[in-house]
Amino acid sequence: MIISNEVKKNIKVAIFSSSNSILDVVKNEIENIGYKVVEYTQIDTLKSNIQKGKIKILLLPESLNLAFNELNLENTKVILYNDKNLNLDVLKVELYYNCKLIEKEEKIDFEKYKLELVGNLVESISHKIQANLLILGASQDIIKMLSDDKETNPEKKDVLNNLYHKNDDALDKANILLQLVSNAANISCESIMSGDEIEDTINLILDEYLKDKLKVLKIEKKLKEGSYICGPLNDVIFVTCRIVKHLIEINESNISICITEDAQNWYFKIGNSNNCDSDFLDKIKRFVTYVKNVRYKYANDSIILVIKKIK
Repeated sequence: MIISNEVKKNIKVAIFSSSNSILDVVKNEIENIGYKVVEYTQIDTLKSNIQKGKIKILLLPESLNLAFNELNLENTKVILYNDKNLNLDVLKVELYYNCKLIEKEEKIDFEKYKLELVGNLVESISHKIQANLLILGASQDIIKMLSDDKETNPEKKDVLNNLYHKNDDALDKANILLQLVSNAANISCESIMSGDEIEDTINLILDEYLKDKLKVLKIEKKLKEGSYICGPLNDVIFVTCRIVKHLIEINESNISICITEDAQNWYFKIGNSNNCDSDFLDKIKRFVTYVKNVRYKYANDSIILVIKKIK
């Protein structure tokens, strides 16, 4: 089994050594197989970062193992090496094994966070589906009554026509939301939507929450005429809505989403994200790592979800 490059990018390997020659050799070997490496020569600095939860994998000389016993290493994989008789092949096998463990743990976290995302938004989705079905139920009774009337006049026909269009619109909205919910359990489920459909879906999910918090969400679309967005839109929409909800929770104003494209990608840019806390941003970043063909970027106070165009 191969560890994906995206996972490797998210795993920083910390190396400690008091010998610069050993440090350089190990660092070069680890970087050559695609991992980011952070060097440590000060024990106190290393211990501090372990306690802060910043280190997932630590390469440590066997002679220093006892010096770290008092620390909580539950969230750090420690790989011991003999700096006097260094075996790089064994070291790389142990690194691979521990990275696979982290990858499995990350995927479990991904599933948990996805359930959290869905649970966080499902109440408003259910409310919208229920509201649209109530509209349909009430309208159907009226339509049946008028349809049964043999002396239907032009005014009644106009009423029937208006109700038909309202029903059609309500059915479309209910169908979008039901599709979103039904796909929620699938990882990177592929779908195709226009910019308007994506805007409608985001508004349907969030409008009750926005009204409750007295917030306005501006959605701007800068897409080619007739353009359709393809990819794991279910996940992208859930993540986008969760980011907007977080911005509302931390009392941000002027929240905006801009959907754009170029020859290679579609972009969902969620603006005014400069005050998002680091833990939240880390969760979003790790979530996006496991969404196929989607990347996470942070630039100019905005979170950007990048969907790769597959030809």
